[in-house]
Amino acid sequence: MSSRKYITAKYSVPVHGCALPAGSFRIAFLSDLHNACSEAETREILSRIAREKPDLILCGGDMIVARNRQPVNAAARFMKRLSSRMPVYLGTGNHEYRARIYPEVYGDMYEQYRALLADTKVVFLEDSYADVDVPLHGRPEEKNEGTAASGNTSGTIPVRILGFDLPAEYYSRFRRHTLDVETMREHIGSPDPERVNILLAHNPRYMDTYMDWGADLVLCGHYHGGMVRLWGHRGLVSPDLVPFSGKCYGHFEKGESHAIVTSGCGEHTVPIRIHNPREIVSAEIRIC
Repeated sequence: MSSRKYITAKYSVPVHGCALPAGSFRIAFLSDLHNACSEAETREILSRIAREKPDLILCGGDMIVARNRQPVNAAARFMKRLSSRMPVYLGTGNHEYRARIYPEVYGDMYEQYRALLADTKVVFLEDSYADVDVPLHGRPEEKNEGTAASGNTSGTIPVRILGFDLPAEYYSRFRRHTLDVETMREHIGSPDPERVNILLAHNPRYMDTYMDWGADLVLCGHYHGGMVRLWGHRGLVSPDLVPFSGKCYGHFEKGESHAIVTSGCGEHTVPIRIHNPREIVSAEIRIC
């Protein structure tokens, strides 16, 4: 496989919260590797992330490909390298979700993937969350997953990272489902008003609902930038066969909630990218 080039997409995201200490922190976000990354590409991605000096590394899922007898070694090898110095918080994409809930189709693919990463700093967020206190200048101090910290820690910004497992039917290409806020609450509860709430939600089709739920920042992938980037947020076609979708890429706002949709690190099935480079996201989160 020839080496593929990447860019770093940079954003600045304001978060309004009177109970939060003023300051900022930086996240790196990547998604949609699809189990394909050469050594040269791995070095480039890791180098780009290191240059950004992130306080948190977040991953939006689809690092593997749910295909019968498809090995997961490349994705696991990459995730081990990515998490070698600090935790990586990993959300669920449609490929991980399918591999997990349909073992009769995919065998023990997902169990193999988890086993290969069992002794690493990869934190799987499957309809769950992790609370992290991020120093204003430094590295995060992780709390126990699934438990909230009691009050703000001096000199830190309290953050809750949530991974929402969107059920398989919401990825349907031929039947459009409606996602409501109550369904989200059944899966992941409600946001913590005393923390910055960052939601890993793979499919941007339901972006408005994610923001209505109350996330300060939503991070999505899945659409691969629409294969051919047309203008602004719009791409040629999404994986769920929506032509000219306006949710394919970039920074979105609704009230005080924000969303970033990345074009991702890779592709599968139809490996086409035009005016649509593979990317790593670097976002500065500013507490206002």
